[in-house]
Amino acid sequence: MAAFDLAQVNIGRLRAPTDDPLVAEFMNGLDEINALAERSPGFVWRLQTEEGNATALRPYEDDSILINLST
Repeated sequence: MAAFDLAQVNIGRLRAPTDDPLVAEFMNGLDEINALAERSPGFVWRLQTEEGNATALRPYEDDSILINLST
């Protein structure tokens, strides 16, 4: 076991609501990208809801802001 784990957080602002065609490619690719991350060496954990991603979490009053957290 490693002496430490690296954590990363990304905070981004969507250009449109999650159901808008403008961000459809991004939204449709989340499952594939998350699966790739989970198969990668060193993966420990990622923030997610029952849907399997963190797009439903809104820690800010601005609904266009998405977060991602993983170790």
